[in-house]
Amino acid sequence: MAAAAHCSTCGSENPAGQRFCDECGSALGETTQAAPGAGQVSRATAPGHPSEPEVLAQGRYRLQRFLGEGAKKRVHLARDSRLDRDVAIAFVKSDGLDMLRVRREAEAMGRLGDHPNIVTVHDVDEEDGRVYLVCQFIDGGDLDHKLAESDGHRLPIDDALGITEQVCAALQHAHDKEIVHRDLKPGNVWLTAGGEARLGDFGLAVALDRSRLTHEGAMVGTATYMPPEQAVGGSASPRSDLYSLGAMLYEMLTGRPPFVGDDSVAIISQHLNVRPVAPSWHNAEISPEIEALVLSLLDKDPDARPASAVAVRERIAQIRSAPRIEPPKADAAPRTASGDFFVGRSVEIDALKRAIDAALGGHGSLVMVSGEPGIGKTFLTEQAAAYAKLRGAQTLLGRCHETEAGIPYLPFVEALRQYVQSRPDEALREDLGSGAADVAILVSEVRERIADLPTSAFPGGEQERHRLFQSVAGFLVNAAKVTPLF
Repeated sequence: MAAAAHCSTCGSENPAGQRFCDECGSALGETTQAAPGAGQVSRATAPGHPSEPEVLAQGRYRLQRFLGEGAKKRVHLARDSRLDRDVAIAFVKSDGLDMLRVRREAEAMGRLGDHPNIVTVHDVDEEDGRVYLVCQFIDGGDLDHKLAESDGHRLPIDDALGITEQVCAALQHAHDKEIVHRDLKPGNVWLTAGGEARLGDFGLAVALDRSRLTHEGAMVGTATYMPPEQAVGGSASPRSDLYSLGAMLYEMLTGRPPFVGDDSVAIISQHLNVRPVAPSWHNAEISPEIEALVLSLLDKDPDARPASAVAVRERIAQIRSAPRIEPPKADAAPRTASGDFFVGRSVEIDALKRAIDAALGGHGSLVMVSGEPGIGKTFLTEQAAAYAKLRGAQTLLGRCHETEAGIPYLPFVEALRQYVQSRPDEALREDLGSGAADVAILVSEVRERIADLPTSAFPGGEQERHRLFQSVAGFLVNAAKVTPLF
């Protein structure tokens, strides 16, 4: 008969083969891997929250040790005495959080059921006012830790493609259930001891066939992997998850995300405006077929990305089945790329941010950005535009082309046209007010959208130019009442 397991922490004896002490919850002679979303943190070094009970569900779940925490959850390893298995207990941080939203998100997660590439949510319940989720325990750590421990922070190409295939299977299942993840990143992909990938933490998930769980216009997700449409508060779709998948695959292949920056605004600005450096620039072993797949996933236009997770899996299967052709060895030293980093302009971007903040507070201004060609004026203003969008402003863009310098008011015409095209007819009529006919001189689409406007000729005298100025200014004031303008 095997000897009883002695607990070195409390001294109690436990049945042979048992992994955790029945009395104190300490590990018996072995270390258990981290649960989904948390590092390996022992209770002794990182105790749980005082308000979190040690026993849940009338004794069914006994907390063994604290594993770690994220922005919205604190995670413990626990033992399910009824089914004799380890589980992860995630207490939801309720401060400032809509608990109805938590329950509805848990319900959406429950709709996923069991899938070999998704971390299963067994239950959601409440104990002494604290909501908690009971999740499958994954014993191999997350992809983020695997990358951190890998040489060059990247994986062998076959491993990266294999993990991507398995995540695609999870996304395919979720999308078929009309659920979008919205926060796909290495920290939310967990690996079993055998290396199988499982997607978890659907805490930001939204069910497409139900009322939104997040306010329209709210930015959700993680900046490094965030699709452009999600960054500006737009609606997330299955193809939004595919963009995040592309960013994650880029990192697995190259050892770095597609975009880096000093803060989230700088990163999001690049998601919105900058084409990523080709991944083969960082890793010469990446084939043209793999590179084409990654760049298609990272397309700014959702419609230009692969149609579905199924399509991505099919492309990966084709790539993996094709004969492997070794890339030619470079004669020169390895190439390096700085990418689209934004350095040395902190004073200027801070000045633009202050001007935007002041405009949002009702104090508009005109800011001139000047300098020699090629020093980064365009990127500076693009980053400012990204900041304005994140603050809730609408950005309008007009360009002054040297070849079209003789066309009057061209930059203003382009900017006004963007706004006109974005507004419904009745709202546009209200914004234009009595100056609609004058604005139509500059923006011909106004006359197409609003019938019965009186005819007006292009102003030839001072009085007519003044009237045009007043009409356009009034239009912009009305438009800014709807949404602040940048």
